[in-house]
Amino acid sequence: MRELRLPEAVAEDMVAHCLEGRPNEACGIIASSDGEVVKVFRMTNADASPVRYSLDTREQFAAYEKLDQERWDLAGVFHSHTRTDAFPSPTDVREAREDVPYIIVSLAQDPATIRAFRIVKENWTDAEGDIQEIPVVVEG
Repeated sequence: MRELRLPEAVAEDMVAHCLEGRPNEACGIIASSDGEVVKVFRMTNADASPVRYSLDTREQFAAYEKLDQERWDLAGVFHSHTRTDAFPSPTDVREAREDVPYIIVSLAQDPATIRAFRIVKENWTDAEGDIQEIPVVVEG
């Protein structure tokens, strides 16, 4: 993937969800159809923490069912960093389990910053991986 193209409405929805989640990190997934991002699934941060996130498993299962029903693809996983830059933390790398872009919305400055990364691991249970930035283009 050379770049992640986000419609302006999708980017705004992700940022709004992250702002509403403060002081905790917020999280969710995005879906695509034919390579176009079409939907944000806002999810509850099951960790309810300002420094960690995990997708609520029931919400994640429901979102994956919707992906199957609509024949959409998982286009990325997003979460916020409430006080730090939009760059994967060691915890983000350790917990990465999907071969999709990981999108980080940094609320450390105004306006928020959106960056995306692919985390490449030999095995998904590995604690470390290679972080590759994917340019984000907000369209609209």
